[in-house]
Amino acid sequence: MPPYRGGIARFTASLAEELMDIGHDVKVISYRKQYPKLLYPGKTEKDYSQNISAVRTEFLFSPLNLEDWNETFKQIKCFQPDLVIYQWWTTFWAPATSWLIHQVNKAGINIKILVHNAFPHDSTWLDAKLTAWALRDASSFVTMTEAQANRLRSVVSSQAEILTAPHPVYRQFPNSGLSKVEVRKKLGLPLEVPIALFFGFVRPYKGLRILIDAMGILKSKGSRIHLVVAGEFWDDQDVYENQIAELGIKDMVTIRADYIPDSEAGLYFESADLFVAPYIGGTQSGSIKQAMGYGLPMVVTDVMTDHLVLDYPGGLSVVKSGDPEAFAEKIKEMLLSKFDTKSKNGNVLSNSWQPLLDVLLRV
Repeated sequence: MPPYRGGIARFTASLAEELMDIGHDVKVISYRKQYPKLLYPGKTEKDYSQNISAVRTEFLFSPLNLEDWNETFKQIKCFQPDLVIYQWWTTFWAPATSWLIHQVNKAGINIKILVHNAFPHDSTWLDAKLTAWALRDASSFVTMTEAQANRLRSVVSSQAEILTAPHPVYRQFPNSGLSKVEVRKKLGLPLEVPIALFFGFVRPYKGLRILIDAMGILKSKGSRIHLVVAGEFWDDQDVYENQIAELGIKDMVTIRADYIPDSEAGLYFESADLFVAPYIGGTQSGSIKQAMGYGLPMVVTDVMTDHLVLDYPGGLSVVKSGDPEAFAEKIKEMLLSKFDTKSKNGNVLSNSWQPLLDVLLRV
């Protein structure tokens, strides 16, 4: 939950609010601490500029402190829930997860595990072992892609229930009320050139190097386009800067290499003509769903295609991952196309949470 940063915190706040909107009494138990500094590549875990959710939240849980585990379980018992939704995405939390699932089961409380990532990105054989151990007492899971469901099936009991519903579309960033030109002036971006947006933490599996190669190809073909990379680097930024310099495209790329707070993030989506997601790994992306919430046309790779993405009416090209030539060609095609994004936006946002809520609340 906010003030923690990132997509899962925003997702959690939105999920809790959706549950409240349909009449459920909701309490969120969030993290007192997420990771030791040594294991967290970002500058800070929290962003206090975010709007704090109105949902009742206790910041109690931590990965390595047994007292925090006990207090978390005590709060769960006191609340007397009909259902505990526990989110799983990283094996660093395996000991705390294993302990809490066991205690909740022993108390006779219904629990479902909502799986963002069965294994961490760039996982090893050890992550599969830790996931299997951490989730061994769980019997009901919800994933947001079939790819994650398949990964999960490889390590949990064959008797476990695994349901899948797509990652919802949501738009949490404030609307500036400014025109696109005014937004670009505010951000110091080119006013006349089409802008493609890459948004979120920069990690190797997100394929930014492929996208930069595609920008070089577009320059060689005389295409007018500007790439904005907005997000904190969890990888060596110099590698990307050197690649941009070698391709001679510094004038075509703006890098904002910091975590973009919620108060500013919406401006980047408002400034863009196209959203680009050149991922070479992973299976889902909150940034893609936020781009859909803004009605932006998109070029994405074939590793990021649940049915909400494939059915997106706002303009979509799907490219085989790892192919900069194909990615460049699709960018060019999408920029030449015209899409009425304003009329699509409401359709994309409406009821996108319902499939996930249905499987989470299914008895």
